[in-house]
Amino acid sequence: MSVPPRATVAVAQVTSTPDKEQNWCQCSALVREAAGRGARLVFLPEGFDFIGHGPEQSLSLAEPLDGHTVGRYRQLARECDVWLSLGGFHERGSDWDTTGRIYNCHILLDSSGSLVSTYRKTHLFDVDLPGGPSLRESGFTNPGPAILPPVDTPVGKLGLAVCYDLRFPELALALRAQGAQILAYPSAFTVPTGAAHWEVLLRARAIECQCYVVAAAQTGRHHEARVSFGHSLVADPWGTVVAQCHEGPGLCLADIDLEYLQRVRRDLPVQGHRRRDLYGCPGAPGPQMCPNLPQMCPKSTPNQPERLPGGTGALNPPQINLYGCPGARGPECAQMYPNVPQMCPKSTSTAARGYRGPECAQNVPKCAPNVPQINLYGCPGALGS
Repeated sequence: MSVPPRATVAVAQVTSTPDKEQNWCQCSALVREAAGRGARLVFLPEGFDFIGHGPEQSLSLAEPLDGHTVGRYRQLARECDVWLSLGGFHERGSDWDTTGRIYNCHILLDSSGSLVSTYRKTHLFDVDLPGGPSLRESGFTNPGPAILPPVDTPVGKLGLAVCYDLRFPELALALRAQGAQILAYPSAFTVPTGAAHWEVLLRARAIECQCYVVAAAQTGRHHEARVSFGHSLVADPWGTVVAQCHEGPGLCLADIDLEYLQRVRRDLPVQGHRRRDLYGCPGAPGPQMCPNLPQMCPKSTPNQPERLPGGTGALNPPQINLYGCPGARGPECAQMYPNVPQMCPKSTSTAARGYRGPECAQNVPKCAPNVPQINLYGCPGALGS
């Protein structure tokens, strides 16, 4: 795809409710306005289709990808001749009949209305904030199984994520390593977490990945039990906020300048300065992204890391004790590294196996909830390049 050095994107900020028709009218009007103002790609937030009163209503209102709601947006993309990032669609997947659970799905449509990519949110938002909301996304939602490669779009290579994924830099770094120039975080941040963390996290992902970050957000009161922070924004690869909404529905537009992005990366070549010999590579591919690459190297010694088989030339980091790493080494390495805690040897759970610490052997369930999804993107210190 031929991509101009500079192109315009639009970020929509909306207040979704349980009323799907009302939400469609709000979102489609903003898409048409954005197209009229020259946007090549329009970003809608998580829950653009609806935000329900609770899990039961969310499950009842969810649809498959070939349902009425996505069909409407495919037609809208064609009519407006724009690409659409539809963040956080409540998807009844192919396993709906067996699991009775949905996916939080970030859909990317091209200007012909074709479905280009569907990323399913991998990190589910389970929180109980003092004086704030109590949310358990994992109670009715399946976690996504994989990170997707960035997609060529008319504004650059786009990496897809959703909301809570923002708190996991490994995912962003994995997308950056695969060539992402833009990272999208459609969101519905709570007011307490948004006021404290929203902008600083988005700017951090932009700075550390040297990418544009585009974050369409929900705003205001959805119903009596749910309020969102708003403040949709676009940050450039230097971390500068170049466009922002505040409160209430609306649009903000920004130019994606790929020549500027390359200049930032050239002037401050962070990716080339990473000490992979010490801590591996944050965002190094896990088994889902690189299934033929072994994830452990039992023959390595602290002073003589061995190359792993598989044709990638990867090294097991010799100084993993500097950056403790879930999933870095298994119990068979214990004799080589006697002073570093190992993984949970008794667990059959992928998550629990990935947790390093001696208490795991005695109490695997205690460890499992605190484990990032190392099967998707590796982890700092797991593997070098």
